[in-house]
Amino acid sequence: MTSQHKKYPTKYTGIRFREHNSRRLRNGSLDRYFYIRYKAGGISREEGLGWASEGWNAEKANLIRSQIKKANLTGEGPKSLSEMRAANREAVKAETRVVEEEKAAEITVNDFFHECAVPRIKKEKRSWLQDCQRYKKFIEPNFGHIPINGVSKNHVQEFLDFLIESGYAPASVKHYMALLRRIFNIAAETQIGEKFVFTGRNPTQGVRLPAIHNSRERFLTGEEVEKLISESSKLRYPDLHDSIVLSLNTGLRLGELRRLIWLDVDFDSGMVSVREEAQRKPGGKVPLNTAAEAILRKRKGSAEATDLVFPPIYGKAAMRGSVTVQFQRIADRIGLNNGLANDDRQRRIVFHSLRHTFASWLALAGVDIYRIKTLMRHKNIDMTMRYAHLIPDATRQAVHNLTPPQPCQVQ
Repeated sequence: MTSQHKKYPTKYTGIRFREHNSRRLRNGSLDRYFYIRYKAGGISREEGLGWASEGWNAEKANLIRSQIKKANLTGEGPKSLSEMRAANREAVKAETRVVEEEKAAEITVNDFFHECAVPRIKKEKRSWLQDCQRYKKFIEPNFGHIPINGVSKNHVQEFLDFLIESGYAPASVKHYMALLRRIFNIAAETQIGEKFVFTGRNPTQGVRLPAIHNSRERFLTGEEVEKLISESSKLRYPDLHDSIVLSLNTGLRLGELRRLIWLDVDFDSGMVSVREEAQRKPGGKVPLNTAAEAILRKRKGSAEATDLVFPPIYGKAAMRGSVTVQFQRIADRIGLNNGLANDDRQRRIVFHSLRHTFASWLALAGVDIYRIKTLMRHKNIDMTMRYAHLIPDATRQAVHNLTPPQPCQVQ
């Protein structure tokens, strides 16, 4: 046996150690590895415990040996070092489970939101930052301190009443309630240890939300469009003007225009491809009329070395916000929103009104509702049916063609 593996006795029977060949403790002595010797089932064993640098010493080793020796005599408890270690591991697991179950039962809405909900929402929603802002503004002050299992339907109803009484628009109320519902849905699917965080009924269920009427009713007239185009053509950069013309003639949303690249534009087929992307509106093929094609060819001829049809002017990807602001200034300047409140979504003219105008003009031109659905790339026909009343003679002519039965002659 080399000196590196030589074992030395201690003052305790059955306890030996060997020294590390170089590693030293703080007191300058060589690190020691301790062993215990004992009999189990009539067989002599020697097993290693650990290093002095890990907290072991001869006294602790002797205590462990005594416990094992007693277990072999009485038949109670771990009869070997491996059994003792296994029992310790199970004890640690059991203690961890208790701690985890207590945490799952007592975790507050605030702790759960930041530790569990936010990481998941980040993966599933592009607008996760808005959800965090909504949570910080109203949900945290009202629910953050409450254990998540302690939130009741009454808490939610009081919160809903607070939002409505504070004058928040139905759409805003809906966003807050949707986030609150989502938090509890995630909690019902989240485990801490072996226990689900939330096992009850979602407290938002059965709480009646205010009616929401967000559908835009107003669309632009030809004269209003001419004013918009004329005013936007006076700007230093043509992006707003070109975006207005393209949206009016293709129905493309502003976000779709901002993401449009030249590979998506096919002049030969006269089509633009809106790509399908996760968590975005449906994509599809969009035909180009003469006005839309002329704008794109003009931009292609003057385009810089960039893939984007609308590259950011100031080197930032946040051009959408700037176009929105420019559009609103022009719309207000030429009087399109005179007398309307800022939250009047049904009648106030915003950039998205151009897409609504595109569909409305199609209906007025007599295009059938299913073609409009295809051109608008709506998910279902219900979204398109609001334009049906604009289709000329679609209902009036049916009434004129009706031949009612002749009234009976009273005898």
